[in-house]
Amino acid sequence: MDDPELQYLIEAENQHYLNNIDLIGASNAPTSFVRSNNNWGVAQFRSAEGYAGKRPYAGTEIFDEIELLAARRGCSAFRAEHCNVQPASGSLANLSVYKAILRPGDTILSMEMKSGGHLTHGHKSHIVRDLYRVVEYQVNPDTYLLDYTAIRELAHSCKPALIIAGSSTYTRTIDFSRFKSIGDEVGAKVMADISHTSGLVATGHHPNPCDDSLIVTSSIEKTLRGTRGGFILSPKELAQKIDHGVFPGVQSSVGLDGIVAKAKLFLEVQSVEFHEYIQKVIHFARLMAAIFIQNNLSVLHGGTDTHLIILDMRPQGLSGREAEKRLERIGILSNRNVIPFDSLPPFETSGLRLGTSAITARGFKEDEIIQVAELVSAALKSEEWTGKLEKELQGKVSRMTARLREEDSLNDLIQPKNNSH
Repeated sequence: MDDPELQYLIEAENQHYLNNIDLIGASNAPTSFVRSNNNWGVAQFRSAEGYAGKRPYAGTEIFDEIELLAARRGCSAFRAEHCNVQPASGSLANLSVYKAILRPGDTILSMEMKSGGHLTHGHKSHIVRDLYRVVEYQVNPDTYLLDYTAIRELAHSCKPALIIAGSSTYTRTIDFSRFKSIGDEVGAKVMADISHTSGLVATGHHPNPCDDSLIVTSSIEKTLRGTRGGFILSPKELAQKIDHGVFPGVQSSVGLDGIVAKAKLFLEVQSVEFHEYIQKVIHFARLMAAIFIQNNLSVLHGGTDTHLIILDMRPQGLSGREAEKRLERIGILSNRNVIPFDSLPPFETSGLRLGTSAITARGFKEDEIIQVAELVSAALKSEEWTGKLEKELQGKVSRMTARLREEDSLNDLIQPKNNSH
């Protein structure tokens, strides 16, 4: 690269990431195929708009075949009737569904953000609130679990056109069949946002909303191990509306590189190796949660059924931001997160979100997972955070990452150092 300034920053980021332990809940390490996109040829810069056989671009016949292949594989991976692989992100997939099936002013019933919902599900600062009436349901204030009876009553009261299931910080199994029944009772469509759990759904470790004929949206960069992108699954009778909601409803042109990545990912998630990977992700998350509980940290929902763990930091007298920064200083990456009925603002929060997808992808073994959980526990439960303790824990993290570098699955990201900056 004839750009030493940019090359220096890229190499610095590579080294920084590989020298840290990534427990950010939304993070993952892409599969080797996705990381090798420099071998994809012209797919890296080819784009078009429209759909197969109906594009206002010349020379897209092979492009069409790749997109149709990706869609077929998406249907196969999730037992879906229709798959649209064009959304550039999970957020745009959600907006495309709203455009497809709602009219301005229609009511959406969705999980509030503090209970686990996503910005695009109708947060007060999101554009969704400008277009639609949003009514929010909460988790049970005693258990912090979904209360389907309360959700049903709220649905009968507000008569939504769309009910949204799925979340960003809910760690227990979601009963999509219950949501479907509620939607049928009130005449509402139901959309399941499985952006966080799509890898679990595809491998049978979480209920599949396609089995209940729901509209399904997802990103690909979390448990599916993609880079960036989204997709939509739907019953066949909604296919035309969904496609029109994506293009021309929300997006114009689509890049062939993203379609190539999705085509490969949807094949990979059906492999034995990917199933084994997801089994480890869930096992490691449950193991870490159990260790946190043993160390008297407050784990929301009493544990996890997914790749996520949510800690309530209030018993430690820490905000989520303080906890995040404390871990960052010793070389462990996490993210602060609001929790149900949180009294702190989103920039501070009372919670911390952790995930096991990235460290599992990097090849961490069970004994190393235990070590990481103990390091996190030691940092967060310390009543006197001192420079001595910080340095001690930082040294342990450094020794662990140094040892792991030799067998790290991301070694292909490491490039020779360039000191010409």
